[in-house]
Amino acid sequence: MAAAAAVFFPSTPNPRHRLAAAARRPPPSFTGATDAVPLPEDEDSSDDDADDDGAPRRSGRRDRRRAVRVAWEKLVRWSRSWRRRNRSDVLETTRKVVVLGGGSFGTAMAAHVAAKKADLEVAMLLRDDHICRSINNAHVNCKYLSEHRLPENIVATTSAADALAGADFCFHAVPVQFILS
Repeated sequence: MAAAAAVFFPSTPNPRHRLAAAARRPPPSFTGATDAVPLPEDEDSSDDDADDDGAPRRSGRRDRRRAVRVAWEKLVRWSRSWRRRNRSDVLETTRKVVVLGGGSFGTAMAAHVAAKKADLEVAMLLRDDHICRSINNAHVNCKYLSEHRLPENIVATTSAADALAGADFCFHAVPVQFILS
């Protein structure tokens, strides 16, 4: 049986040999920049080694550091320019937000979002019709946070189709234990 296993499973080299080889191998480097300095072929060169031209050559570690620094600087410049071009506020383009759940967290989230923009429609999807009528008529959640008055632009409903129709964003504020019910 051992002879048959040796035929089908090639012998694996000792892991210590692989670790020693990996320690000698240079770490992978990313040079995403087009003007980055290419890595030298011989890493063990020092500052006093000379190139074919007779000019001193930098060590491999310095070249890698410079390549990473150049790539990082390009990434930072790109990120700053992208942020400058795309400074639109999400609330400017949002017309309707839905909050799933009418507990204390859902009510607080709906009140916070509704207070940010007066003409934003905030719909709350609830299970209890009594709480739904309380929010629509008196702008108070009679079960949770009853001492806080809710903004006028909050509308409560028990119909998922009505709540989600035309919504730009949907916040999930249903407790885990009630998700399936």
